Amino acid sequence: MPDSVPLRFAVLQPGARLHYALPAVLQRAGMLERLYTDFCGNTGSLRHLEHLLPRALQPAPVRRMLGRKLPAEIPRAKVREVRTAVMREKAAKIFRMKGAGSATSLLAAARSEHFGGANAIYTVLVNEDIETCREAKARGCKIVHEAMLSPDIGLWLDEEHERFPGHRLGERSIERVNAGRERDRMKYEIADLIIAPSEFVKNAVIALGADASRVKVVPYGIDGCWLQSRPEPVQGRALFVGNVSLLKGNHYLAEASRLLAQRRMGCNVRVVGPVHRHVLDDPLFHGPSYIGQVPRSEIRSEFLAADVFVLPTLCEGSALVHLEAMASGVPVITTPNCGSVVRDGIDGIIVPIRSATAVADAIERIVTDRNLRETMSRNARERAASFTLDQYGDRLVSALSRIQEGN
Repeated sequence: MPDSVPLRFAVLQPGARLHYALPAVLQRAGMLERLYTDFCGNTGSLRHLEHLLPRALQPAPVRRMLGRKLPAEIPRAKVREVRTAVMREKAAKIFRMKGAGSATSLLAAARSEHFGGANAIYTVLVNEDIETCREAKARGCKIVHEAMLSPDIGLWLDEEHERFPGHRLGERSIERVNAGRERDRMKYEIADLIIAPSEFVKNAVIALGADASRVKVVPYGIDGCWLQSRPEPVQGRALFVGNVSLLKGNHYLAEASRLLAQRRMGCNVRVVGPVHRHVLDDPLFHGPSYIGQVPRSEIRSEFLAADVFVLPTLCEGSALVHLEAMASGVPVITTPNCGSVVRDGIDGIIVPIRSATAVADAIERIVTDRNLRETMSRNARERAASFTLDQYGDRLVSALSRIQEGN
């Protein structure tokens, strides 16, 4: 591709991750040709549903669906949705039938119109699109793959299932994990550039065989409005936000909660996010207060009321909840496997994975030392100010410039 030809991207992105920040960044940079996605809540006939059905009467799934707001700056003529495929996929899950997933339909739509004439592909799919990427590359397209998660995630989860065999969900075997990792490796070979959200992911991608010169770290960002809120922390409240699971380390957080109770610390470990009934009934997870899933509009108040944020995950890409907590002035306790921007001892504490005692000790240290808590809170907010969506866009465009021929 000659230097004089600007990059024009077809984005393959199911879901509204980062509120469509990626295609919005490309549009502002004059680099967006097409966005292929499953569905948006404010396009087509769906845009009328919000007015016809008052928010108070909207079921939670409808609210989440309508929350997928495509930014106004992205021309609707550049967007291709596969809503019908999404509905078929949902129905297949309900009735336990086999059928093509929305990702398959998304890829078919992109191929049917030759990627809208784009000369570059930006994909956030894991490895379902290997054949599509090969086809695009054969047409002369540059391929950018975003590795949102560490390719080791299946290994970490399988290892945890071995430690807690009674808590395995589904039939995901180590053979399937390794087959997926082989496809990851194939995807890395195709890509001209691999975007990783953290050094943790970058190192895992390179360890699996990616050319280190093709891997670039671009940290995620959050809306700058998070930095404007006024924290009102409840002393002793330790907050977790996310899906409750072994992978997130919730069983270690639960054990830490029980340890703090034994120490008569008066801490309240508050877990906000989707949780299955069998988890609530399982002694392994007893200890915290499980709030369940709350509307996105209420999440910010949870952060502002927290004294400390805890995410003892076994494997992550780069958790946005860390940035949201830090922007809210909340010190963060997490593990080295989280891909976090948290600096140990400065705006939070990094603890070893699988150590409930370390988690409990860190919570106790922060909530009892108010001077330390105040310093970490101030540092956390200053740190988060370096990771806004605007800065994410600047870093992303800078990384993409590397795949222009001759650079």
